[in-house]
Amino acid sequence: MSSILVVYGTKTGCTTSIAEHIGATLVDAGWVVDVTAAEEKPDPSAYDAVIVGSGVRAGNWHGPVKSWVTTYAQTLKGMPTAFFTTGLTIARGPESADEVRAYTDPLVEATGVQPVDIGLFPGMNDLKKLSLPERLIMKAMKVPEGDFRDMDAVADWTREVVGKLGAE
Repeated sequence: MSSILVVYGTKTGCTTSIAEHIGATLVDAGWVVDVTAAEEKPDPSAYDAVIVGSGVRAGNWHGPVKSWVTTYAQTLKGMPTAFFTTGLTIARGPESADEVRAYTDPLVEATGVQPVDIGLFPGMNDLKKLSLPERLIMKAMKVPEGDFRDMDAVADWTREVVGKLGAE
């Protein structure tokens, strides 16, 4: 049976719940799965495949996730790896997919890790979880407040990507 590591980074918890849902979807399908924050520095070499995800702030993945991918780039290049990105930009609709997909490009270019797929998921904007300067910026930009996560889409992507990871 294949084992899959799901690694994530988040600021407000949005990406945690998406990573956990990916993990639960994989477990329900019979896979052995560990879901771990990038800050815990899990070693991917013990797994058959890896899924890595991050929320986006100011057009960038979270630092701990970028550091984790950079640290383990050689290992990840030798195994099936998928990425996912969460953020409010994708909540605007399919027309924003290229913009959100581009948030991952600098990491791919810097590390050479070529994901088999990149999932793009709407996030949430809970102003209470942000610092005062962040709240002011979000309000000035008129970013809608709310939870835009679509867990059915997360599960659908997970079931699709597992075949690309070779975990069958």
